[in-house]
Amino acid sequence: MPENTMKSPIAPLKIISLEGFKPLAEKIDKHISTSRKNKEEKNNYNLSFPGYYKDSYLVNAQVPRFSSGEAKGVIKETIHGKDLFILADISNHSLTYNLYGEENGMSPDDHFQDLKRLIDACNGKARRINVILPFLYEGRQDRRSNLESLDCATALQELVEMGVQNIITFDAHEARVQNAIPLEGFDNFYTSYQFLQAFLKTENGISIEKEDLMVISPDVGGMSRAVFYSNILGVDMGMFYKRRDYSIVSNGKNPIIAHEFLGGDVAGKSVFIVDDMIASGESVLEVAAELKARKAERIYIAATFGLFTSGIDNFDKAYEKGIINRVYTSNLIHTSKEVLDKPYYTNVDISKYLSLIIDTLNHDCSVDGIMNSSALIRQRLNDYRENYRKKH
Repeated sequence: MPENTMKSPIAPLKIISLEGFKPLAEKIDKHISTSRKNKEEKNNYNLSFPGYYKDSYLVNAQVPRFSSGEAKGVIKETIHGKDLFILADISNHSLTYNLYGEENGMSPDDHFQDLKRLIDACNGKARRINVILPFLYEGRQDRRSNLESLDCATALQELVEMGVQNIITFDAHEARVQNAIPLEGFDNFYTSYQFLQAFLKTENGISIEKEDLMVISPDVGGMSRAVFYSNILGVDMGMFYKRRDYSIVSNGKNPIIAHEFLGGDVAGKSVFIVDDMIASGESVLEVAAELKARKAERIYIAATFGLFTSGIDNFDKAYEKGIINRVYTSNLIHTSKEVLDKPYYTNVDISKYLSLIIDTLNHDCSVDGIMNSSALIRQRLNDYRENYRKKH
């Protein structure tokens, strides 16, 4: 029996979702409620307090905003003595608010301020406060060069100073930023199992043998991610590195002169490009075009976070030209309906995994077992290969 079914929770569970996270929070809430109901029915014992199983653990909380743009956090039910999880999608650009009579889109800074408002509204009453930021706020500004702000580290320290004890994120751009808060909990989860599940489901019938498939890292920073996929799949990997013009700064970054490839022959193979995020998509599409020029047969792009900051038109064109076959991103952040409706796009659902993480932490159990998904992946790959051999 899993450890967290035998151990009583640290405190009654409550979940607060910021507005931008609510669709996913509702799915997570339903998973936890269903799981706990099944536990109580199956095990027929009470886990130390009434209300262990509830229809919903979501708290009625809001962040009303004045016409000047100022706001306040309001929690409309008790959270006294509760193990509180606050969920936020700081990248959700679809939300707006009224600012001096004009509609203003919410930025990551606006979302982060709303998160702090709700933490402040707790007024020290919660037994423990845990914050889930799947897309880590200012995660790309994790280290300092010359006179620059160190935004991510400062933000983490702010949360800890406000009483947050655990911070949970996914596929952090640089996980070592947790060194900014060495005495508090910081968990960085990966979604490899969920993405491989989605890949094998949508591309059912594809060969995942070494001679037919290759894993590609689009840059040096993603090497460790690609190495993991390569090892778990038992296939070769390749890597691109970006040559930049450091004498020019355009849109806050040095422009890329060329993508140089390090790796074996991709001709006739399917390639699986793995990355942490798609921002504008310009870089990953250039990598895909280069792989196609090298005679790669099918090209799949998988990134935990699909920001699509420059829209989806370039992906449409790449798909129409046969450069890419499918794009995978997760539902950990907001994805527009325009993207969801594309024939080449798959949205990978992480809600069940997140519900397991919350439930495990609420029982004050180790998350090491659910962090390491290697055994699950290997079993899934073995099953797939066995079925593939039977059909072919």
